[in-house]
Amino acid sequence: MNLSHNEMGNLNNIPSMKPYAWSKPDLTKLGHDIYDLLRVPEKRQTWKRRVIDVEITPDHLYGPKEVMVVLCVSYDTAVRTMQRMKRTADLAKPRARKRLLRVKGSDLREYIQGKLEG
Repeated sequence: MNLSHNEMGNLNNIPSMKPYAWSKPDLTKLGHDIYDLLRVPEKRQTWKRRVIDVEITPDHLYGPKEVMVVLCVSYDTAVRTMQRMKRTADLAKPRARKRLLRVKGSDLREYIQGKLEG
């Protein structure tokens, strides 16, 4: 990891760099302080934790992207969930490889209520 002196901060501000009465810094504390300065926090997948307030319209047909946002899951999980639902419409042509799955808002609400209750 290459950091310039501007990115690293000022090492003189570290409390363990201040000398003791006998002019020797605490090397253990100094090592921990430098490690804390250099450590980059992990970037967690925040999309998993976010809570989105989405209003579900009963008459609207929802696709996998919208179901993904409502249920806070990945796209593939949304597609698998939609396939398991009772009333899912596949609007693709008979020989098409791509699926055009749609689920009605009322059925999506039922699914969510069923998951919350049981």
